[in-house]
Amino acid sequence: MKNRFENLRVRDVPEVLDRRIMAAAAHRAKMTRFRRSLVHCVFTATASAAALLIAGTVFLFPEAHHGDPAIPTKSVDSQLLELADWSALEQESYNLSFELYSGRQALAELSSVKIPEGY
Repeated sequence: MKNRFENLRVRDVPEVLDRRIMAAAAHRAKMTRFRRSLVHCVFTATASAAALLIAGTVFLFPEAHHGDPAIPTKSVDSQLLELADWSALEQESYNLSFELYSGRQALAELSSVKIPEGY
């Protein structure tokens, strides 16, 4: 095995093999440059399209961003106040919780009552 490598050091690489290796390396370098330029073009085109889409949205629909807010009328104000009024809901919640507690309390009292032997 060692003798085999010694022969390679003494002899030069054949010119045909050398040309094939150099051609393959040149082809590989060309493909790498092509892929890099393709990725660069795709990235640039995508970024440009996104910028145009955003700019078009802002300029074609300015009302969505710069419109005056609506001023509520008195009837809307009173309806909003009624929606924010939680007193009726709190009263109903209190009534329900009182009834539930009373039912539990009644069951607890009934369970502690001793039944006479005559029944």
